[in-house]
Amino acid sequence: MKTAVFQVRLEATSDAEINAFHLAEEIQAYLNAHVCIDDPCNDTFEDVRVTGYKFEYDTFTPTQFDYEI
Repeated sequence: MKTAVFQVRLEATSDAEINAFHLAEEIQAYLNAHVCIDDPCNDTFEDVRVTGYKFEYDTFTPTQFDYEI
């Protein structure tokens, strides 16, 4: 079995509430519908499973320099 890491950068207003657990659930729902094989014997999905998530706010400070040409 192999492990993959998927990263995405979100831009949100300062008052936006981000539910990381719900995002993980939605990713699993997508995988179940489009990637995984349904095992009708035990009503489970195999192949790809979300096993955890890490959520933190970006502390990288964006900057832009004005260059005169």
